[in-house]
Amino acid sequence: MIKKKDDDFYGIEIIDAGSPCFLEEDIYIPEDLVKNKSLIRMDMNIVQFPVFSKNTKRKKNEITTYFFNKNRDTYITVKPSPGELIPGETEERIFIALMKIMKEKGMEQEFIVSAAEIRDAAKIHANSYIADIKKALLRLSETNFIFKNTMYSNEMKTVLKEEISTAILDYKSIQLSEAKNKGIKNTINDNRIKEVYIIRISDYFYKNIVKRGYLVYDSNILLDINGGIARTLYMLIEKIRFDELYVKESIFALIKKIPLKYEKRSLSITVKTLEKAFNELKQKNLIKDFKFLKPTTWLEADVEVFFDEIHNELKQERFTEDNNQLKSIYNNLAISFTEKNIEEAIPVTIVTNEIILDILEKMPSKAKSLKSMPKTIKESVEKYGYNKVKASAIYLANQKKLTSPRAYFLKCLENNWAGDIIIEDKKNLKVETKEEETTKTEDLKEAEKYYKNLSVEEQKIIEEKVYLEYIKKCGQETKVQKIAFKGAKNNLIYTWINENILINKTIEIEKEMPLKTKIENKLLTDRNAFNDYIDGSIEMYRMGFNLSDQEVSQIKKEIFLELTSEFMLKKLTIEKLNETITRKLR
Repeated sequence: MIKKKDDDFYGIEIIDAGSPCFLEEDIYIPEDLVKNKSLIRMDMNIVQFPVFSKNTKRKKNEITTYFFNKNRDTYITVKPSPGELIPGETEERIFIALMKIMKEKGMEQEFIVSAAEIRDAAKIHANSYIADIKKALLRLSETNFIFKNTMYSNEMKTVLKEEISTAILDYKSIQLSEAKNKGIKNTINDNRIKEVYIIRISDYFYKNIVKRGYLVYDSNILLDINGGIARTLYMLIEKIRFDELYVKESIFALIKKIPLKYEKRSLSITVKTLEKAFNELKQKNLIKDFKFLKPTTWLEADVEVFFDEIHNELKQERFTEDNNQLKSIYNNLAISFTEKNIEEAIPVTIVTNEIILDILEKMPSKAKSLKSMPKTIKESVEKYGYNKVKASAIYLANQKKLTSPRAYFLKCLENNWAGDIIIEDKKNLKVETKEEETTKTEDLKEAEKYYKNLSVEEQKIIEEKVYLEYIKKCGQETKVQKIAFKGAKNNLIYTWINENILINKTIEIEKEMPLKTKIENKLLTDRNAFNDYIDGSIEMYRMGFNLSDQEVSQIKKEIFLELTSEFMLKKLTIEKLNETITRKLR
């Protein structure tokens, strides 16, 4: 019996309209269901949508529409020029080669290239390569794509709701023998070249490529994959998994996304095609392994895909190398076809402890537990701004089964996945300007000097006072507050000294233990208070003495062993507890 999810898919509808003819495919998937010059950026829309057809039997003048929902108001229509085919495998290889060449030429939107350059980049070996390349370039320039509720624009930070009509690129052939092209000819070093092409990547795709609406791939890997289906599968899986080492996806969903034939009567043949593609990825070590899970029919089947940690390392390396290379390119570009300001200007701000805490509290518990997260938040706010970082924290909290929350958080910022989340500036969160930072830094220099001239014991007492005031302002003491305090400790201490102590005057420091409230000789009879007091006190010393988790655990164990009997007999005072804690920490 076929489940309801199958009913949500429609068959291929072919309308015989003479010339041209129309092909419609529903690929709606239910919700339930330059160190390395080969690195290229692939526009996110091209990765996740069927821009390059995998249909080996496509027809001339066949206008294909891919629908992504039941209402048919979310779709892509691919319309070839008269008498032509829509782009397929060859055009995809040429486009990948052009992305590589574009990067080598400084990421300019418009660049000049020869057929030989494209041949080498695309790894084409046919003798007729010039004719094949020109035909592919014509298809890429003359095929019209209509995006409705599908075109993601990183410039607008959202999916565009209006209907967008665009080609992938503009192409023009230039004969170098013509006098008017003498200027171009002088830039070509090889006298054997008689013809070159001016390529201009269309605005929608180019702006995504330079403004983080993209994924990074190795062009050599993509072009060494023999089949177009395997190549598309690889790019899709890399997008789906992000940094997970395990992916479970509906086989039917993958067939739809590529897309492949999905008629029920021939589904088993299509699955074999998919299996062949997975095997190629496995043989090329692009995945560790895969496994089909078929409980009943192929319509209900899933595929499990497994990866090694090395796959994540290589993926991160690609992003890092590409980002570093492109920063260098952008910084050295003169005013050209490339936008002068690639990245949005982010105001330089000083991130206060309140800002760090405010954002940290929006994150899932797994992210809050990371010691590196307060520092990551601080650096991210300085780079991207408060609103974008907080939106990404909210986006992170809505994700399930996070294995690497910090890495996911950084990729969310980099790719602006939380662009649709609107954050209102909080009036009570002070964001300081660069000018204020300079003044504040000067003011705190004396406080820092004063603090460092104190004894270790005196420093510890001041830190405890600052911590207690900090917790009082927060209204609660949890792990989140402790982590946030640790990240901004020095700045808080120097500010406190500035506000509470007359510089160059001796401070009268009370010799007291870190008490939440100053209570002497009071009996501890509540079990929760007993545990909380020990935890809070030890946590304070952890910060000052840089204690490891193992050391903290051992100290707590010794304290409990020594004092539990007195506590049970209701003879334990706070004074006694403080004395024991101090002794165990020496």
